[in-house]
Amino acid sequence: MADVFVFQILQAFVALVFTVFISDFRKKKNMVPLVGERWTLVLKISVLFPLAVYVYVLVSLQWVSLLDLGALGLTLVGMFLVLKAKSDLARHHTWAGYCLTSAKLFARGIYAYIRHPLYTGIYLFIFGFLLTAVPHGGWQLSLIAAVPLVYVMGFLAYSASRETEMLKKKLGDEFLAYESQVHFCLPLRKYVEVSSA
Repeated sequence: MADVFVFQILQAFVALVFTVFISDFRKKKNMVPLVGERWTLVLKISVLFPLAVYVYVLVSLQWVSLLDLGALGLTLVGMFLVLKAKSDLARHHTWAGYCLTSAKLFARGIYAYIRHPLYTGIYLFIFGFLLTAVPHGGWQLSLIAAVPLVYVMGFLAYSASRETEMLKKKLGDEFLAYESQVHFCLPLRKYVEVSSA
């Protein structure tokens, strides 16, 4: 039973840190929507349902399996990616579905290895969440969590594609060189800036 309690505490800590770091509701100067603002509002509301299910599943957890430990690993990596990406972006970070009008290539830190580390981190966290929620929550709770998560994942994929298109238009060859070297979600190789000398 001690291992269940330790898992609950660890997973609750990871979920809390993740939630705090993905939440950035401030309207920043020069921030424009990539997606309709109503759809972004739906995203913000959608996140509440899986979060409530996750809290319930963690509180009512009776046993921990190897699958749960794998889930903890995924949520931990997802949390780390979100923390690192948001830390690297600092004041340039915006809420999902928005971007800054003053676009410039940001290819430092984790962004030198992954083009969309925030979205990658969120996806990993979602998969880890589902690995715990589905076996422990039953199909009804899993459905309550999965439907909004499908929307969240679709929203993020669409937002990432809109962001990529916007950066291609604004930055041209500079972004194309970055895009050709850095995978959107896998750290396959590091971005090396080519000087135009």
